[in-house]
Amino acid sequence: MKYRESGMPDEQLWKTFFDPDQILEQMGIGRNINTLIDVGCGYGTFLIPAAKRISGQAIGIDIDPEMIEACRTKALKQNLENVALVCGDMSAANRAESLERHTETVDYITLFNILHCEKPLALLRSAYNLLNSKGRAGVIHWKYGDTPRGPSLEIRPTPEKISEWAEEAGFSLLDSFDLPPYHFGLVFEKK
Repeated sequence: MKYRESGMPDEQLWKTFFDPDQILEQMGIGRNINTLIDVGCGYGTFLIPAAKRISGQAIGIDIDPEMIEACRTKALKQNLENVALVCGDMSAANRAESLERHTETVDYITLFNILHCEKPLALLRSAYNLLNSKGRAGVIHWKYGDTPRGPSLEIRPTPEKISEWAEEAGFSLLDSFDLPPYHFGLVFEKK
């Protein structure tokens, strides 16, 4: 399912909104992670640098075949053998079959700029169910207010709302921080 207001801008513009390495560092993504899933991997903005930081496999999932191909091209150009790509959906009802074999083995799931979707609680529950017993979910999203991009304010979640959803899905908040200039970050762990 394509989420509301989920269209991607031109990649050159998209890259100006983030410092992926700095964000991944703050989110605790490093050698201690064996299996990471990047939900809505898009151009690979976070997937490709995450693959270089972790000790195991980085799995990118996206509903858009063009985004999957963009990630595949980047992984091949950089000789990243630990990148796997899934064209499909993360929702529990439509979860791509190739993710099922990773149930309970995933250390970290990234939900970056995606929780403005129609059913954020369902997405968080799907993430929870894929994570191992010590797994973590990292969330970044656009700050509430005037930003050069991001979903409309009517559907843009606040850190408090995301924390509420995550708690209901079974997570507890581990850390939160500002990611200037346009984002905030939250890290959750399974209870």
